[in-house]
Amino acid sequence: MAETAVPLPRRPIELPILEARTRFTQLVRMASLASQVTVITDQGRPAAAIVPPDAVLSDEPSTLPKARTEHAAAGWLRRIEQVRVAVRRQHATRISELEQALTEAWGVIDHVAPRGSDRVADELRVAQRDVRQPRNMLSDGRQGGHPIA
Repeated sequence: MAETAVPLPRRPIELPILEARTRFTQLVRMASLASQVTVITDQGRPAAAIVPPDAVLSDEPSTLPKARTEHAAAGWLRRIEQVRVAVRRQHATRISELEQALTEAWGVIDHVAPRGSDRVADELRVAQRDVRQPRNMLSDGRQGGHPIA
């Protein structure tokens, strides 16, 4: 039988003053939403902390309601996945654009300096032969591809 996962206690994050200053808004929201404690250090020594409000306003240890924490985590995971999909799409589009530009450039080079007419162009062809192959062709001529993931 599978056992229920018990969440591990969250470890405090330690950040130097300058980095904490840069990420202040994010750190405050993480303290509020996920009960994250951030220890701010000054020259390596703890100087202050950003803690959830429950830890300061009550004498009891902070206990953020489980549903609120799970909701916040699910929201972050959804957003991360949306960003991941968008970046993959942008990456694929950019690769396609670059491949098109490279194909056009080699078309001009092949027109201006046909094979065997210019030693430097021939050396470039040899050096760039793996780049000039279509993405779905392997070096031995078999079908293949480069995953975008």
